[in-house]
Amino acid sequence: MPSGSGGATATGPVVVLPDGGTSHAPAVITEALASKVGGPIPLSGKILAATPMSVECKSEGQPVSPTIFGIAFADADKDLGATAFRWGGNTTTRYNHKLGAWNTVDTWFFQNIKIDSHDVFLGKVKALGGRASITVPIMGWVAKDTASASFPVSVFGPQEKTDPYHPDFGNGKKPDGKTLIPPGDPTRTSVKITSEQVGEWVAKMREEDQKRGKRLIYEYILDNEPALWMNAHRDVHPEPTTYDELLEKTIAFGTAVRKADPDAIIAGPAAWGWWEYFYSAKDHEKGFTLKPDRRSHDDQPLLAWYLKKLAEHEKKTGVRILDVLDVHLYPQADGVQGPDGQGGDGGGETDRKTNDTRFRTTRSLWDRGYEDESWIKDKVYLIPRMKEIIAENYPGLGFQIGEYNFGAEHHIAGGVALAEALGRFALFGVSHAYYWTFPKKPKPAYWGFRAYRNYDGQGGHFLERIVPSTAPSGTSLFASRDESGKKWVLVALNFSADRPFDANIQLQGCVAPGALKSYVYTGGDAGFVPGDAKIEGQSLTSKLPPYSITVMELATQ
Repeated sequence: MPSGSGGATATGPVVVLPDGGTSHAPAVITEALASKVGGPIPLSGKILAATPMSVECKSEGQPVSPTIFGIAFADADKDLGATAFRWGGNTTTRYNHKLGAWNTVDTWFFQNIKIDSHDVFLGKVKALGGRASITVPIMGWVAKDTASASFPVSVFGPQEKTDPYHPDFGNGKKPDGKTLIPPGDPTRTSVKITSEQVGEWVAKMREEDQKRGKRLIYEYILDNEPALWMNAHRDVHPEPTTYDELLEKTIAFGTAVRKADPDAIIAGPAAWGWWEYFYSAKDHEKGFTLKPDRRSHDDQPLLAWYLKKLAEHEKKTGVRILDVLDVHLYPQADGVQGPDGQGGDGGGETDRKTNDTRFRTTRSLWDRGYEDESWIKDKVYLIPRMKEIIAENYPGLGFQIGEYNFGAEHHIAGGVALAEALGRFALFGVSHAYYWTFPKKPKPAYWGFRAYRNYDGQGGHFLERIVPSTAPSGTSLFASRDESGKKWVLVALNFSADRPFDANIQLQGCVAPGALKSYVYTGGDAGFVPGDAKIEGQSLTSKLPPYSITVMELATQ
């Protein structure tokens, strides 16, 4: 797999939401400063007498995009404090907006079902007070009804598994569980959808938004994980997606979306993970050594080529198809999401060794020196890498992580890992991010999310600007302030299973700190409890228990 070159993090412009809000900020905090936040290198041993940390109070820092605190769909409770809600995932590729139906794809016997429509989703988003992001199908096929299935046993014969509720609906594999049954006619379950039809749908949604008097839908995402269409949707799209197919469909459907809602943010291509950043599904099928599709496109990595072609399209036509580069990230290390490094469902092992790996793998978000501990065996540094790809091929785009999950939702280590990821999103200037699916109350991941969005149960949240801070290995410290610089919220993390830290946080440049409150979470259903943080001159002191999240709220003059 390719590795990127070094260099400073590319900066990007502010993407302004149609309602006037800011959804992306330039990364003015350098990588050198960002790396001083510390990071998840778990330690063991006795308590450290005084753990030095610091906050640069005089720094203006950089804006924190409000939409990095996003989740999938809109089924979490309001207390979670999520700000953005993504209608997305494999099934939305096959969503028929006229029927309120989609296909359950390879996840559940390739059958069409009736579901709560996008209108129901939008109603939930409105009630939660957030912003909606809608995935629009561009693959070309959507569910034709609410009752059909792609591999009926009555047509294709006995299969490895059948739906326990519909014995005629098979999983598309022969009884040996290994041999795939060739798909039949796609019209058995599906009907074609055109770019014009998607444009009509978007125009209707925009009209409904205007009737509300306030923009609810701020973003459209051009489908989901196209390199995996040949797997998830092999019943209607068995052929691997190519460079050219991805670009052609992006331009066709993106143009329709832009025409229907000119001011909306459009994101794509929702790449599933590591190899799709560089290769097409056709390359994957034939082998990355041969990489026939990439070679036929001047041997350019997929995302770099994709952005360059879209930039050329805008220059030629004046139509901007894309505003935000969208990729997905799931840790691939064994056990973090499951025994095979796959998943994305918040599962995974929680023994100490796996938790230590889980914490370290968050470094793949940002650390140029960290080699991913999985089959990837390369330095991912996702956020800086993608910003460089943008700067080199289509300057001015935002960057979002459309799906992510570091596993262990049910364990305190999962909550700490999630809190680390959210802090890095803020620090490195991510535009939007959406947890898959959403942290469930009262699991630890839920409280890890609330550390930034509602730590006190009264709406207390990470503030509008993030400033440089320092922390030793085994801990992290993320510091935010309001626009006036008089209110501060700090999030401190301890990644060790058995080593507490006595944190001593130097408030460099803060004037007369006072009115301190602190909250700590170490696991369990009750959530945050009062902490022991104290003001000592120009410093804050607080004990950071093992596997913990500590939030400190501070007022200054």
